[in-house]
Amino acid sequence: MPRLARNYLESPYCHIIVQGIDRQYIFKETNLKNAYRNILKNKIIETNIQVLAYCIMDNHVHILLHVNEINELTKLMQKVNTSYAKLYNKIKNRVGYVFRDRYYAQSITTEEQLYNCIVYIHNNPIKAKIIKNIEDYIYSSYKEYKGKRYLITEQSIEIAFGSIENYNKVFDQIHNNKNIENIIDVQDEFIESKQIIEQYTRSKNISISDIVTNDEQFCDLLLQLRHYGGLSLRKMAELFNCSKDKINSIIHKNL
Repeated sequence: MPRLARNYLESPYCHIIVQGIDRQYIFKETNLKNAYRNILKNKIIETNIQVLAYCIMDNHVHILLHVNEINELTKLMQKVNTSYAKLYNKIKNRVGYVFRDRYYAQSITTEEQLYNCIVYIHNNPIKAKIIKNIEDYIYSSYKEYKGKRYLITEQSIEIAFGSIENYNKVFDQIHNNKNIENIIDVQDEFIESKQIIEQYTRSKNISISDIVTNDEQFCDLLLQLRHYGGLSLRKMAELFNCSKDKINSIIHKNL
């Protein structure tokens, strides 16, 4: 496996979580799951991003991506989710938001975490008690690793496992590991934000209380929470126990 970047915000391995607004089942039907996967496929062709694992559930999606530029990730997810939202609203004859916030992004920084994340994503349908056997779920990359590929490519496998030979050696082995840790779940939306804050305070060698009193640094941190953690103004206001107007004002005043 290639060496991972040590800086949290620079890791090219990103675990993305996309969820329906109000936890709605926006992917429940077969045609909707197919639609989201097809849109992701069509949009990712235009980029250098590789899908390393994915699982489309009824109300959320997990995607593990390898990304060279964070701006490319933002553009990809914006295109995918915007296209899907338009299609979903047309199919359901509705208007309004489809997704809860933008997306959550967890940076993967070690080989162990990378393998754990792949297994965690593939085990989502078992965790939800939809299936008993991991190979029975159609809408995850597990079947692609084992058979006909669509989003998973040979390049994906080489990025995730270092080589096809190593993939053949460890893929089944890691999926026998039931002790999956250090991977956030959909409900744990603030865990990633706290990690971003901790990383930021360490890099600046400053306390969070000092940061929030410095508008320029506070703005920088807020933008990182927005950009990498996918937090809305409301979520950031909750996190720092202040108003959305204050968060919005700090951001715009210092841009």
